[in-house]
Amino acid sequence: MTRRGSLIYYLTAWILGCFFMSLAVWTQDMWGAARLGSGLREAFGVLFFNFYGLVFGALSALIGGFLLRRIAALLGCRTPFHWAIFGAVLAPILISLLGTWGRRMDAAGQSSFHLLSLLTFGPKTVLEAGWWLAIPAGAATGYFLGRVQCAFDAAPHAVAGANQPSV
Repeated sequence: MTRRGSLIYYLTAWILGCFFMSLAVWTQDMWGAARLGSGLREAFGVLFFNFYGLVFGALSALIGGFLLRRIAALLGCRTPFHWAIFGAVLAPILISLLGTWGRRMDAAGQSSFHLLSLLTFGPKTVLEAGWWLAIPAGAATGYFLGRVQCAFDAAPHAVAGANQPSV
C-alpha cells in the first residue's frame, strides 16, 4: 500500500483537506460574526472546530483525494499547480453533491441511514456556510497532494537511475 505513497497520500488528503476546509469555514464565520475577544478562545475554537472537521469531513476528503488522483493520472498532470487547479474545481462539486445528498436524506427522514447522515454532516456544514469556501480549500489540498504524488513518482526513477554506472 505504501509502495507508491498511497498511505501518506490519503493521510494527507484527510488531514490537510479537513484542515483547510475547517479553516475556510472558520475564517468565514469569524469575518461574519463579532470577534470573540480573547486570542486563547479563538485558538481553542479553531482547534476544536478542526477536530470536528477531521471527524465529519473524512469521507469527503478521502473521496476527493481518490478522484483527484485518478483525474490527474488520466490527464497526465505533473506539477502541483495543475493539481491545485483540479482540486479547486473538484472540491466544490464534491461538497455540493455530498451536501445535497445529506440534506435530502435529512428532509426525507430516513432513520435507517444514520451513518450516512453522519458521514455527510461535514459537507452539509460547508454547503450551509457557502459552497465557494471549498475552492481555496480544494486548491490548497490539491497542491499538497500533488507534491506528495510527485515525490513518490520521482522516487522510483531516482532509484533506477542510481543503479546505473556513471561515466
